[in-house]
Amino acid sequence: MTTQHLEWHVERIAWRDMIPFEHNPRKMNAQTKKKLRESYQKFGDVEIPVLDFDNMIIAGHQRQSVKMASGCGDELADVRKPNRKLTEQEYKEYNIISNALKGDFVGELLAEHFASVVELDEYGLNLDELDKAHSKEALVKDEPELPIVQKMSEKYTTIVIVCTNEIDENHLAEKLGIDTMKCYKSSKVGSTHVLNAKNVIERWT
Repeated sequence: MTTQHLEWHVERIAWRDMIPFEHNPRKMNAQTKKKLRESYQKFGDVEIPVLDFDNMIIAGHQRQSVKMASGCGDELADVRKPNRKLTEQEYKEYNIISNALKGDFVGELLAEHFASVVELDEYGLNLDELDKAHSKEALVKDEPELPIVQKMSEKYTTIVIVCTNEIDENHLAEKLGIDTMKCYKSSKVGSTHVLNAKNVIERWT
């Protein structure tokens, strides 16, 4: 039996009609719930919950919990719903994805652009801890998907400069004259990673 292709649409239903998943693996402490309530008071319903076909919540448990506790269960909200009920695997897989794949904060960008206007500690963001975590990650040796090679695969001596943040990467790209070019193995377009030493020395001096 072929499973019908998933298509999503927006509906409006009351918060009290959304059904929490009994085994939702993510919980929220009292301080974080307080910040979520304050967010609703200040910004309103910005992000919308994701529900299964039968109104079972996939993403949005904490938002629904806060709304119900605030006496707003009868309010209508936009939600995303599929054209069919998800299989157990689909439901649980997306439940994990929506909670886990949030990305990491970049400490330098938070410090430069956010720390002066947002109390980061109130959201569990400690800049010193972020810097330590990213420093440890930088020491982990990852195997590249493809070997670093010149355009025609000649042998050469390699010097690798690792950029742990976008600011350093952009600075080096400007200083070293790194251009965008097409990969010789495919149709992909990206930044040059192999530079001629003479050109680098000339630019640096």
